[in-house]
Amino acid sequence: MAIVIGTSGAWKNVLVMVRKAGIVVNEPSDVGIQLARAQKVLYQQETLARDDLTLQETALEHKLAEQRSACAADIERIHARSGQDMARLSARFDSPGPQRTVTHLWIGLLRLNRQTQERAQVRARSRAVLPAERALQDLIAGRDTEVARRVAGAHRVVEGVEAIAHSAVLANAVAERAVIRVLGTLPDEFILINDLHLSYDREIPFEDSYLKTAQLDHLLIGPTGIYAIETRNWSRTLAADSDEADPVLQVTRASFLCSRTLRDAGCDQIVRSVVACGGAPPTRSGGAHVAIMPTARLLAYIQYGPPLMSVQEIADVCRILT
Repeated sequence: MAIVIGTSGAWKNVLVMVRKAGIVVNEPSDVGIQLARAQKVLYQQETLARDDLTLQETALEHKLAEQRSACAADIERIHARSGQDMARLSARFDSPGPQRTVTHLWIGLLRLNRQTQERAQVRARSRAVLPAERALQDLIAGRDTEVARRVAGAHRVVEGVEAIAHSAVLANAVAERAVIRVLGTLPDEFILINDLHLSYDREIPFEDSYLKTAQLDHLLIGPTGIYAIETRNWSRTLAADSDEADPVLQVTRASFLCSRTLRDAGCDQIVRSVVACGGAPPTRSGGAHVAIMPTARLLAYIQYGPPLMSVQEIADVCRILT
């Protein structure tokens, strides 16, 4: 088995993302499991919130019905008392005599006053049910908002895990781990260094710009040579990109920096550039200096080349580049 140093850089980034999302994973497949769990928790919390609000609504409706019934009974009693008062007034002052006109006028004023009191009492009793009515209306109108407030934490977890599950970072982590697993089966003369960060003591010309640092997914050193390997779960959309997200450009930069560092140390070994595809291969080629191939072809490409390096040279290259 090859000597494997380090782990997938994309997987390290995934672990940072999952910590921020508040979950724990050990394998890429755990992300899907955690997403299902988070969605289940969200569904359960949402169901509990809606059930609780339904119970509250039922309780308010029952309270409102009781208050309305009591209000109707009180209003009926108010009307009955008012009617009795009016009858007593009529009986008290309904007598013949020269003052009959004045008496009727007085009775009319008393009746008008009693009716005003009656209306005021009815309005006051009717207003007593308004708080319960408003509470029920507010509960119904704000139901969805309240449910969203109660499940906000669970919803954020689901969104965070969904973002990870659908991210290119996770897809690349799966691809990088597959490359590590495949290259790890090489004989023990090979050394595989993962997530290698290269740096030079000054900026050096590279194509139309300058180069001082580079990151490489995998550096493989063995009897058949030195291989700078960039891994992507590569879509056709990404293949058309021309920025530094382009793995062809990225591996070219890293390979150039490796070669320059080795040459400064007196080592003239060639660094081969490889893009390992975890997804569909791109429509364009990597040019004359970058080999693009599926992960499954890596072993055939690397293992069966002619011997170019001794054990000592392998150790020297490893020391120089790390």
